[in-house]
Amino acid sequence: MTSRQPPRGYVIRVLRLSALASGVLGLCCATGSARRAPASLRGYDILITNKDSLSDGLALALRRRGFTVRRKIRGGGAPTAAVIMFNSKDDEPPETHWLHLRLADTRNGVIVAAVSVPQDSLGPSAESQAQALADSLRSQAVLRRPISPP
Repeated sequence: MTSRQPPRGYVIRVLRLSALASGVLGLCCATGSARRAPASLRGYDILITNKDSLSDGLALALRRRGFTVRRKIRGGGAPTAAVIMFNSKDDEPPETHWLHLRLADTRNGVIVAAVSVPQDSLGPSAESQAQALADSLRSQAVLRRPISPP
């Protein structure tokens, strides 16, 4: 019996978006001490393929919060959500710089979690930013409807 894998072209697009991403983070009030992933992410492995200090810190922080994190692509396993990170800037003054994180299901591209936050509200180090992002994902509420890929 063979497992169903996402089309190769889709996985490559997701990885390219992730590789081009320059930043990510999210900041929400994290409460509670349970080490369970939020319902929208329960059962998912989190795939982080980038090898920079922010990605390494994010992988460690998510593991400490009860997520299963993988650093390499592997087929035939549990449902997987790939980390896609990018930033943007508002055109209107005060030209806020935003950091965005999306977790996309690698089978169908549906966004299963999303975080966006102004960059200036985060800590200065990659470690503090990773901690804020992990706390934000952990406290993420279940999305009411999936977000389709563009």
